[in-house]
Amino acid sequence: MSDFLFGLLIRFPGIIGFISRITWVRRLISDFYINKIAYSAPPRPRPFSMASSYTTWQSLTDRRFTGRHLPEAEPNDNLPSADKVVDLWRRKENIEIPSSNTSLLFAFFAQWFTDSFLRTNLLDRRKNTSNHEIDLCQIYGLREELTDILRLKEGGKLKYQLIDGEVYPPYLFDVEKTTRENWVFAEPAFENLHPRYALEFIFNDVPEERLKRMFAVGLEHGNSAIGYSILNTIMLREHNRICDLLTAAYPEWDDERLFQTARNTMIVLLIKVVLQDYIRQFSGIGFTLDPTPGMAEKQNWYRTNWIALEFNLLYRWHSLVPEHFAVGDKRYALDEFRSNPPLVTEYGLGPLITAASKQKAGRIGLHNTHRFFFEPFPLGDDKRSVMARTVDMARQAKLRSFNDYREAFSMPRLNSFEELTDDTDLQQELKQLYNGNIDDLEWHVGIFAEKPDASFMLGRLMARMVGYDAFTHALTNPLMSVHIQNQNTFSKVGLSVIDATGGLADIVKRNVKDPDNVIASFQYIE
Repeated sequence: MSDFLFGLLIRFPGIIGFISRITWVRRLISDFYINKIAYSAPPRPRPFSMASSYTTWQSLTDRRFTGRHLPEAEPNDNLPSADKVVDLWRRKENIEIPSSNTSLLFAFFAQWFTDSFLRTNLLDRRKNTSNHEIDLCQIYGLREELTDILRLKEGGKLKYQLIDGEVYPPYLFDVEKTTRENWVFAEPAFENLHPRYALEFIFNDVPEERLKRMFAVGLEHGNSAIGYSILNTIMLREHNRICDLLTAAYPEWDDERLFQTARNTMIVLLIKVVLQDYIRQFSGIGFTLDPTPGMAEKQNWYRTNWIALEFNLLYRWHSLVPEHFAVGDKRYALDEFRSNPPLVTEYGLGPLITAASKQKAGRIGLHNTHRFFFEPFPLGDDKRSVMARTVDMARQAKLRSFNDYREAFSMPRLNSFEELTDDTDLQQELKQLYNGNIDDLEWHVGIFAEKPDASFMLGRLMARMVGYDAFTHALTNPLMSVHIQNQNTFSKVGLSVIDATGGLADIVKRNVKDPDNVIASFQYIE
């Protein structure tokens, strides 16, 4: 019966969406779907991490080392050269293949969301700098001392500035005094927000006029994409808006109580967006996930979060990035809308979010990645491209084969490249690279080559693995516990905000100038 129901979820999402309007039915289907994915692989704790090639106490407990789902593979001399593998991601003649129905806003959100917990240590790629939680560190910072720097210390709010009457994060640098060679921070404490080497890497080729107007936000790469600037600003506005509601309802509360209650509320809002908008779009399941309260805590997969290397690598969705971002009658090339917060203040959030909702992102898959990711991107003495580092990262970790991962996630092994993809040109290309042996196919190549099920935007194994890590991390968040979700944690006001939020569009419309004319959708809107 379970496999039959799972098949219905995939083949008939519209019907499932219709019948799931009944609350108990929706929760029953949600619980089933989540558990089907979450039990597809063994639960944490995993016996392996990047700390060691075998199980040690450190590999079981030290979360500074990134986890891994499977042990190291045996050496394989039949693998193609790394350069040839990197070329599998290049766009042919720089021609972008658009997605079927996924908007650029989804791409913006995916990068902003995942980069908050998929945080590779730039100095030791076996390690990470992650909190391993969905905690909105994008606006609150990774540690409490950084949160303290970002707080206004008045009314529970985060620091902000007004530009043309609208709220934005404060500038990181003093606009009048900063040059490329001489950074002058807008506040002395801002110098302690992020490691200098990380900012120098991220701001390496940013023009001076943009550099001066970088925002002071929770993460060091929070200015590196226009989507970061948009979403950081929306979330900051919503946090401060909730603080105003709390202050009006509870005038006796001090700054600390207001801030903490607003932050609790904001984190749950983000998790709701992930469950109700984000997963729905990439999975194609056709209905809003609404698990039964307390369901997760009864499951064997309810364990301490620990980000895995495979989760990090499979999220290299660079193919979502378009050749241009169209705003009104203007088209901005990647270099023009990358690392450019002034573009956000020029247009305002509403027009940019609407434009992103009305443009298709690129299709996730091989031969569809923007040329930027193949250009040299210096990190100290390492002058390689983003894609070269990515392929090397997978190989250095000695990840097992694509078929090994299918088997590990309760999926049958494939017998041929014809089963992998319907693209005959890609079939032949992969056969030549891997000597016609599907069992030699590398996992990282296979997940981007594999054809998706109907209505899915991801290949079958990638969708399974994204869902596995997403569910087992989001639903184990302490704020999602049935014992924590109450008025003591969120207040009546906070609970009412959570209940009134059905997705990202609700948050956006509460925080832009012209809400009736703003479109905020992960599905492409014509």
